[in-house]
Amino acid sequence: MPELPEVQTIVSNLNRRLKNKKIASLKSLDGKVWRLSKNDLRRLLGRPVKAVRRRAKMIIIDLGGDVLLVHLKMTGQLVFKSGRALIAGGHPIIGQGKKLPNKFTRVIFDFSDGGKLYFNDVRRFGWIRLLAAPEFLKLDRGLGVEPLSKKFTLAYFAKALAGRKSTTVKQALLEQKHVSGIGNIYADEALFAAGIKPFRRVKTLKPAEIKKLYLAIPKILKLAIKYRGTSFSDYVDARGQAGNFVKYLKVYGRAGERCKRCPGRVKKTKLAGRGTHWCDVCQK
Repeated sequence: MPELPEVQTIVSNLNRRLKNKKIASLKSLDGKVWRLSKNDLRRLLGRPVKAVRRRAKMIIIDLGGDVLLVHLKMTGQLVFKSGRALIAGGHPIIGQGKKLPNKFTRVIFDFSDGGKLYFNDVRRFGWIRLLAAPEFLKLDRGLGVEPLSKKFTLAYFAKALAGRKSTTVKQALLEQKHVSGIGNIYADEALFAAGIKPFRRVKTLKPAEIKKLYLAIPKILKLAIKYRGTSFSDYVDARGQAGNFVKYLKVYGRAGERCKRCPGRVKKTKLAGRGTHWCDVCQK
């Protein structure tokens, strides 16, 4: 599942392509992904895209009041096609080539200038929702502070952790109601950078360790955005390119390999059902 850096990379690229384009028509081919109503159509047709932005791990297509929320989940993909230009972001659809629409296409947007946006999803875990401004504000209030925003202060972070004393540090990072957008990959990497074992209880953290983790989180996320996110076999950015941050991973996906900081080996376990990586020597 794409995390904050991957979604931000897609958003930055799609914003350049979709901004100011008007929705001429649209079609939902799968009610599970989007149960498009006649009222939705009335609210959308002829509306220009004000901006494409991100909240947590969601893509927001801002229509000026109403917003379209897009979540790619495990296998979602957005493809924008205009003339010969073809830009895809998310999970590559294997075996379909450049065929559009294809058997995994769930939603099609047509823009007044002839461009098209396709939402494809192999396993149909992703979704699209149309929300009015009050509905979006309610959803927004239920999410935590963005870790790259000015609101993400040491005081805020320490307070958020203080309310989760009995849980593990990693689980606290993954809870979107406190800090939004951090997922499995970047939780492991931030904890490694801070020298903290992921399965330690929050209540065992010293103030100096909380500060180290607070500083590590935006540093890791910014570096990942710089290199267009992490890519294994199932993620490309909105230019159809694989993210390069995989080259800079210190622990995630490196179980059994030599630690990049010490002679130790990277270990892996399951924590709350998620594969979790750490170095026993570097992390305390």
